[in-house]
Amino acid sequence: MEKLTPKAIIFDLGSTLIEYESVSWNELSIICTASTYDFLQKEGYTLPEKQEYIYLFEQMKGKYRKEAADTYKEWTLHQAIVDLLQELGIKTENGLVEQVFSASYMPIDKQLYVYDDIIETLERLCEKVQVIGLLSNTIFPERVHLEELRRFRIDRFFDFKIFSSSFGVRKPHEDIFYHAANLAGYAPGECLYVGDRYLEDIEGPSKVGMPAILKYKEGREYPAEMPQAERVIHHLAELFDYLLFE
Repeated sequence: MEKLTPKAIIFDLGSTLIEYESVSWNELSIICTASTYDFLQKEGYTLPEKQEYIYLFEQMKGKYRKEAADTYKEWTLHQAIVDLLQELGIKTENGLVEQVFSASYMPIDKQLYVYDDIIETLERLCEKVQVIGLLSNTIFPERVHLEELRRFRIDRFFDFKIFSSSFGVRKPHEDIFYHAANLAGYAPGECLYVGDRYLEDIEGPSKVGMPAILKYKEGREYPAEMPQAERVIHHLAELFDYLLFE
């Protein structure tokens, strides 16, 4: 297979550089919802039974997820928290929404880790390509991910960072990939995208003419046929098998 000669490489974040899914997102969502219940109960708010509360919050999040899947318009967890509190008759004041968010995100934050080969691979790439970028779907505030990048000492490698919660639409929407190419300063065809999901990270960039490499994640459900996933890696360091530098 012909090797790629990108002038810019743009990375996904979750399950590509940092692992967020020690358990599945579906299971993690319920754990996070239970954490918000425990917080609100401790603060003395009147709440329904825990299972009823979890069902209500998950239903609200599910509506946002469906709309995002249909339209690629991004939603944020803060929106769902506001809806939940209003439904429960709890006033969204004195920083309560942010406190509930913090309680929700705590289980995620505790189980994050960065893959072993990430720093060494990014250091090598910095010597080879002009621009390295980050483009991630997320319902969480940009600030929490920026802090995670600093925490794992990989923020220094990126010339730009795009998060769907700030941009307004999510992968695979074409606009977010065009925006990434514009920030990189190159045509989409001169960039390379690397991510772990087929629809978002392979089909998405391919629509704008941006080559892509799939970082295969064990346990992830992939389509039976992935015709556009011509290049697949299991570890980030394997990128160099597909790249050619002058």
